[in-house]
Amino acid sequence: MAAPDYALTDLIESDPRFESLKTRLAGYTKGSDEYIEELYSQLPLTSYPRYKTFLKKQAVAISNPDNEAGFSSIYRSSLSSENLVSCVDKNLRTAYDHFMFSARRWPQRDCLGSRPIDKATGTWEETFRFESYSTVSKRCHNIGSGILSLVNTKRKRPLEANDFVVAILSHNNPEWILTDLACQAYSLTNTALYETLGPNTSEYILNLTEAPILIFAKSNMYHVLKMVPDMKFVNTLVCMDELTHDELRMLNESLLPVKCNSLNEKITFFSLEQVEQVGCFNKIPAIPPTPDSLYTISFTSGTTGLPKGVEMSHRNIASGIAFAFSTFRIPPDKRNQQLYDMCFLPLAHIFERMVIAYDLAIGFGIGFLHKPDPTVLVEDLKILKPYAVALVPRILTRFEAGIKNALDKSTVQRNVANTILDSKSARFTARGGPDKSIMNFLVYHRVLIDKIRDSLGLSNNSFIITGSAPISKDTLLFLRSALDIGIRQGYGLTETFAGVCLSEPFEKDVGSCGAIGISAECRLKSVPEMGYHADKYLKGELQIRGPQVFERYFKNPNETSKAVDQDGWFSTGDVAFIDGKGRISVIDRVKNFFKLAHGEYIAPEKIENIYLSSCPYITQIFVFGDPLKTFLVGIVGVDVDAAQPILAAKHPEVKTWTKEVLVENLNRNKKLRKEFLNKINKCTDGLQGFEKLHNIKVGLEPLTLEDDVVTPTFKIKRAKASKFFKDTLDQLYAEGSLVKTEKL
Repeated sequence: MAAPDYALTDLIESDPRFESLKTRLAGYTKGSDEYIEELYSQLPLTSYPRYKTFLKKQAVAISNPDNEAGFSSIYRSSLSSENLVSCVDKNLRTAYDHFMFSARRWPQRDCLGSRPIDKATGTWEETFRFESYSTVSKRCHNIGSGILSLVNTKRKRPLEANDFVVAILSHNNPEWILTDLACQAYSLTNTALYETLGPNTSEYILNLTEAPILIFAKSNMYHVLKMVPDMKFVNTLVCMDELTHDELRMLNESLLPVKCNSLNEKITFFSLEQVEQVGCFNKIPAIPPTPDSLYTISFTSGTTGLPKGVEMSHRNIASGIAFAFSTFRIPPDKRNQQLYDMCFLPLAHIFERMVIAYDLAIGFGIGFLHKPDPTVLVEDLKILKPYAVALVPRILTRFEAGIKNALDKSTVQRNVANTILDSKSARFTARGGPDKSIMNFLVYHRVLIDKIRDSLGLSNNSFIITGSAPISKDTLLFLRSALDIGIRQGYGLTETFAGVCLSEPFEKDVGSCGAIGISAECRLKSVPEMGYHADKYLKGELQIRGPQVFERYFKNPNETSKAVDQDGWFSTGDVAFIDGKGRISVIDRVKNFFKLAHGEYIAPEKIENIYLSSCPYITQIFVFGDPLKTFLVGIVGVDVDAAQPILAAKHPEVKTWTKEVLVENLNRNKKLRKEFLNKINKCTDGLQGFEKLHNIKVGLEPLTLEDDVVTPTFKIKRAKASKFFKDTLDQLYAEGSLVKTEKL
């Protein structure tokens, strides 16, 4: 039984620290649209009573009379240490409530947009074309009504029956969000299939959820047709893209490999436009969700076996939205303006779904890449000029390398840039906080920073959110200095509806994931076999509990009982450290460790995380140790743009090599590879000598989904990677250590 909902507005009304905010809201009826809009303009909570007060103590240990041996104290956000927040307001307890609020308050604001193509020339226009919140609201209700009408007619059920799952298979596009909103409007649960998972896993998810409908992008048509014979329950196939009557007739009459599913229901293709037309004609009244309604089943990309389906309720997503409002700040000069976000990370992953939930709640316009290709990101950013964007570390490291290469074109340019960046970096490291100096705005921005931001499409950007993988502190500091933008690193999992903590944008000591947010609490559990003692040193396995955390895996009580204990604590499997300010830093992973021949324990994920977060020259790494050997070897993805200059310092010819030639020469030339290995090993503070790599094989992107050695979120499938790279790893050991004579 879930605890009673405690709202952000309840916290503001009851906590004397927020008295000034309460006074500003006193002229409005609590819970009214006017009250909520004014509240949004006065957030974040971190500003009350003073932001500097919050920075000093971001999370606090709460009294816990039942504190067990082997556990740390329980930590909660210092903003709400008495109660965990599950919604912004009692009138905003679901994602649907939030969207409808935006549709009422800002009906003409841009909502979903993409770049149109000029059909005559085949070129993409240099603008985004948006549909308003009012239009999107109308369309999503029509689509939801159409889904119910078509599916239930085939199932011979009442038209309003919503006891089924809607499956989505598509790259990011406006239709993805329209489908998601349609599901929300009628309390339909949805599940997203990863395009990269492959047909076998997609079939598994479709059959496990018994989804009768699959809504997909036209680019997936071949895979869908291939899967049809093994889809036991699907009776309705909906293509998001425009299809002619001839194309639909061909699909239904000639290309369907089977005509009926296992329940003997006829299988039919439709276009999304047809579904919308059906819903417009047969308007079924909306069926708004409750906080307990199942919003989505998000399948995690497991490193072993089949993925697990995480059940996320509307309470989970409303809690996540409340956390976002408590920490995100829109400056006064941007309030009541049309702001934009770029929907870049895959919507099949929970990270982007949380970002989009906040965007829709605050009335942002959401833009989409004009084609599902990450190489067009900067091109589209330059056109959209978003206020905010969420990016993974591998994109940020590419930004870093690109900026550095652009600044290296002439000695004068390099020297000027270095002078400015060194000054900015020194200022951030010494003081923290945004740089409001006259020198910054009148000189640094005009000479350098504005040009860099314009080149990346970040001229209007206020902050960047990153997560899902480690990122170098040097990269964070460099980008903050070069862009003069706050970069906020978060932590979360599918099971926590993405982020439950988020670092502050301009802290002087970068690198943490911030403190636990207002919608969850955390503690650490000792892992003595790995040398982590939570009760003594505040290092241990991170456990999380609260309204933002899931309750169960779909149809999987065995895995649920392994992950969630009887008191509701979810064990993340991540080893973390909590510092004096209450901030969380992930330092290791539970269980994945082994011994080398000399008897020392090796934790490969900790080592990989340190390499990735410390070294700007690599993008991927798989650490391997043979128990009969005394040193580690690895498979490394090289960032050519970052690595080329440091190797060219001693070998000028490297500048003339293509990416492929550089990789080939690194693998062929033992001396050059040793030099590169020493460079990356020198980056890794915090590793002992036996934890550093002694030999490597490099590639441009050696760890790929196609080879089944990583998950769609790029977690390493260790057993499969060991088997796949066996011959290479054996060759590295046969060649021996390249650095045994070096001081590690």
